[in-house]
Amino acid sequence: MAVKCLIPAAGKGTRMRPLTHTLPKAMLPVAGKPTIFHIIDRAHKAGVNDFVIITGYLRELMENEILAAYPKLNIEFVEQKEQLGLGHAIYTAKDIFLKNKTSEALSMFLIYGDTLFEGDIEQMMKSKEPVIGVYEVEDPRRFGVIEKGEGQKIKSLVEKPEKFVSNLAIPGVNFFPDATQLFSALEHIITNNIRTKNEYQATDAFQYMLQTQKIVFTWQKLTAWDDAGTLDAILETNKAILERRGKGKNFAIAGDAKIIDSNTTENVSVSSGARIEKSTLKNSIIDRGAILKNCNLENSLVGRNAILENVSGEIIVGDDAQVRLHS
Repeated sequence: MAVKCLIPAAGKGTRMRPLTHTLPKAMLPVAGKPTIFHIIDRAHKAGVNDFVIITGYLRELMENEILAAYPKLNIEFVEQKEQLGLGHAIYTAKDIFLKNKTSEALSMFLIYGDTLFEGDIEQMMKSKEPVIGVYEVEDPRRFGVIEKGEGQKIKSLVEKPEKFVSNLAIPGVNFFPDATQLFSALEHIITNNIRTKNEYQATDAFQYMLQTQKIVFTWQKLTAWDDAGTLDAILETNKAILERRGKGKNFAIAGDAKIIDSNTTENVSVSSGARIEKSTLKNSIIDRGAILKNCNLENSLVGRNAILENVSGEIIVGDDAQVRLHS
């Protein structure tokens, strides 16, 4: 079965400024590498070699860095010129998925660009029916959820339910054994201008497939779901991923980063080319090329090539910024 992994990653990430003034949201670092690299690595580990990535904001930067990092994978990019919703973003990849259509259906492994997860996706990709990855949450009102049917079947999908339907949220890890079915549903909602909150939603397309096209959907639980959609969430995700590695390895330090007379071992990730001198870091992310001297930071995010001296406490600093305080 031929499988392509589709990753919508065109968002501006306005909730993550100042870091996203100069970087696409999907390129922000978590546990030692850009968010989208975690997604590509996990799909590739499952046997996927072909990727389609939807880009938009600062797309050339993202595309160049992904191609440089993965020269042996087959990666195509599609630009979403207008941000009209996730359903619209997925639909922009229609021509790539259908251009070489043969008698064998082309399958789609769909992962949203700010969704970090763990789970048996190898099993998911064996399914002959569409599979929605789900994760148990305490407050389902904040998410799209599934309503369970018989066995592993899905009865319906509900976006941010006011009344309890289930606590199985839809993080954005889905498999479609026949991508043409999804594109047909997306074409229907776009052609008929069916919008939710003024956007074309992927969930509306799933629901159309389920109820109108009578396509059977199943669900599969993920073992972890880590949100990377806000500044607070990205720090929590960094911590969660590092802690799951266990055995005292709750840190991620790039091989060429320089750590001098510093303590950076508790939920800290430091990217390539960074230099940390006489500093203590806790629960923080330091992006590539940043320089820290005499700093004591906690719950902090430091952008690429930023320079900090004599800074203590919590701070969020964008790329190329300089904060130098008197000692």
